[in-house]
Amino acid sequence: MKLFSPDSAHWYQRDGAPLHTVLSAKGEPRPTTLRDARKLNLLPSVTNILGVIAKPELTAWLQEQAVMAALTLPRLPGETEDAFARRVVEDSQTTRDGAADFGTAFHNGAERVAKTLEVDTKHPAADWLAHYRVWYQGNAALLNWTEKVLVNRAIGYAGTADLCIEHVIHGPVLVDLKTMKIKPGAKASPYKSWCYQLAAYRKALGQPVKCMNLIVNSVAPEMPIEHVWSDAEMELGEAAFEAAHRLWVIEKGYDPTVTVVDV
Repeated sequence: MKLFSPDSAHWYQRDGAPLHTVLSAKGEPRPTTLRDARKLNLLPSVTNILGVIAKPELTAWLQEQAVMAALTLPRLPGETEDAFARRVVEDSQTTRDGAADFGTAFHNGAERVAKTLEVDTKHPAADWLAHYRVWYQGNAALLNWTEKVLVNRAIGYAGTADLCIEHVIHGPVLVDLKTMKIKPGAKASPYKSWCYQLAAYRKALGQPVKCMNLIVNSVAPEMPIEHVWSDAEMELGEAAFEAAHRLWVIEKGYDPTVTVVDV
């Protein structure tokens, strides 16, 4: 059964180079762990740190997937309750992983659009990317960069930000792409944790830019939705992230601001 391990997450070297995997004793790649981070003096990712904050919306969605799996999966002849429960968990995780795979695929395609304005017609999210290109051409006056690692050694974290553009209305904007399922007639409601994430990126960037989440409906291809966070929201977001960072350090027993020197 595939289960998420909270000890496995994204990590970065102090120069910003990603180190999400390391070699095992057998010489095979495996996810980097907290134990590895202590040995190698690594920086945790922004999402790694925000993992200490409860996310009721995500929890509710995961519970809904588990319930739906329990209601729709047929019971196998002679299957025990424990075995059925394991299949329910596996099936619900398949739905979760599928959503993550779509998000990753869209991000990769969006990077290409930002750099070349091209959409691969064979891309699994081609229809969604076509709408994204329309948004991009109508709102991005200039591309500053895309998929850039931002590092804050003073606080001790790093992360890969999606996009920074000169927006036709808002000027310099740090954009974070989010894919989510939006039911017909429902409103796309941003999560507070998205603000915290952008606040951390802006802090590492060290520039007074506007911050925006661009929400992509994974249910049906349509124009992405802009959500620009106010200065007051961003100030609270930065405070929330720094509080989460302090809690993360306590919970993990690892302070990434301390540079380990071999003697």
